[in-house]
Amino acid sequence: MQPLITARPESDSASASDLVSAVAEAGVRTPRVRVRPAPPYEPAGLGPVTHTARRTTGTGTLVVRELADAGSPPSRKTLAAAVEARRFAIATSRLLFEVIDRRRGTAHLADSVAPAVIDQVAALVRHDAFRPAEPAGPSPSTAAPGTVLQRVHVQLCDTSAAEVFGSYSCGGRIRAFAGRIERAPRRARTVVEPGAARPVLGRVEYRWQLVALEFS
Repeated sequence: MQPLITARPESDSASASDLVSAVAEAGVRTPRVRVRPAPPYEPAGLGPVTHTARRTTGTGTLVVRELADAGSPPSRKTLAAAVEARRFAIATSRLLFEVIDRRRGTAHLADSVAPAVIDQVAALVRHDAFRPAEPAGPSPSTAAPGTVLQRVHVQLCDTSAAEVFGSYSCGGRIRAFAGRIERAPRRARTVVEPGAARPVLGRVEYRWQLVALEFS
């Protein structure tokens, strides 16, 4: 029976060949020594470098992410689309929560919100989905505030789409909402000229529109 031999390298930099030589000098016969590289544990690369530009204002944040070559920042077209998307998201969110709080009618959403989302909001308002629960016991002396927009955050996906998320207060509680806006061609309102035989169709314009909306 051959003795058990433990080979310990003198330093961390000892190579596998040094260990094989030490075993051979000790008289241990090894028919074959195979050295294999360690298996890869790190995830594969995700492709091009993602450049992120973040801008914080009083009502939220604006995040711009663009896939580009290493070292190149987002283009001017991307930054311009991000600013435009944020401006639209804030204005539409304020109008939306005014409708939810019954300070405006759903007709005010026609120019900036998709018809399916308008129907969704109208149903929620009709069923008092945002009315806070009545407190138990005697009624408080001051009425609870209505549904109020708190923060709006915009993350640009590309120059024609962005994700919108934020928070609002309802009955003294802070809740969240999320949605998606897209920039698509839309025909402007029909123009009726005096003396014309028929209305003149408006020109096609690219406008932002809220196409999806969820509440917590």
